[in-house]
Amino acid sequence: MQLVIFDIDGTLTNTYKVDEDCFKRAFALEFGIFGVHTNWSEYSYTTDSGITQEIFKEKLKRLPSDEELIRIKARFVSLLQEAYINNQDLFSEIPGSANVLAKLQLYPDWCVAIATGGWRESAKLKLQKANLEIEGIPLASANDALSREDIIKTAIIKAENLYQVEKFQKVVFIGDGVWDVKAAYQLSIAFIGIGNNILINIGATKVIQDFTNLDDFMTILQDAEIPRFSMNTILHITKRQQWQQAKNLGTYRADSLDSEGFIHCSKSTQILKVAKRFFDNQKELVLLFIDSEKVQAEIRYEPAEIGELFPHIYGELNIDAVYQVIDFEAGKDGLFELPQEVINLEL
Repeated sequence: MQLVIFDIDGTLTNTYKVDEDCFKRAFALEFGIFGVHTNWSEYSYTTDSGITQEIFKEKLKRLPSDEELIRIKARFVSLLQEAYINNQDLFSEIPGSANVLAKLQLYPDWCVAIATGGWRESAKLKLQKANLEIEGIPLASANDALSREDIIKTAIIKAENLYQVEKFQKVVFIGDGVWDVKAAYQLSIAFIGIGNNILINIGATKVIQDFTNLDDFMTILQDAEIPRFSMNTILHITKRQQWQQAKNLGTYRADSLDSEGFIHCSKSTQILKVAKRFFDNQKELVLLFIDSEKVQAEIRYEPAEIGELFPHIYGELNIDAVYQVIDFEAGKDGLFELPQEVINLEL
């Protein structure tokens, strides 16, 4: 038996924009938290649970309580319901998705599951309003785990239990985001992108626009391959406060841009050397993951004192080139360790 797992927003439903708008409004109305940035790829976990934790830590300097999580979910769902009443077109299906969900369940060799970075309550509402029938289909969500990888793993386990399969011969994940390609790559499962051709540039082998041609989709599904996550990443260490200011301004300037004419960056194999040499005993540091192909300023690889070539950005850094930001500080022993996110770049 084989398993196909679908994401929801942007994959099964055209609800990405209304989801984003209602999510931001929920924080403003429920907790008075404004200025939530929506470059979701910057968050450590691109899921509702992970993003909520990070927003609370950034704005309130603490994690949300269980009661607060209940409140934000309820407010979010209420806003989605209100949005549907005002404009039902905001909850349309990706063309052919209802049909493909129904037909796939008739194929003897394929099982179906859903894995979403959204919360279960809002996910089910969006699917319902888009007229997608998921009765009998296992669903994993941000209620189950923080990371997309763990949510997908949960979907696989739920599918194994429901369909009474010890281990699926093949698992294919279908999604629309950069984080979806990365999750499939890290889990070593096949991937099909939908609607976003940029996914080809970072490792997806196939991207489709929608599900209108069922026969073509089934052929692509059968031939789906594990992606090679190949974003050309360079890294930069900075202060958390400096990065927060950059997000408000829309562009990032390091002090070295004024003093030396460029922003110092590193490759994944160089970052520990840089951290040990220049950031010893410093606190409140973050590590920027930069897609070099999106950087608008010129990048030059130039020799440093230690004899290696380092990437230097000759100009301000446009923040949309930053696809992930993580905390980066030395441990209690004063030593820096290579984060798993950096290790993954080298795989």
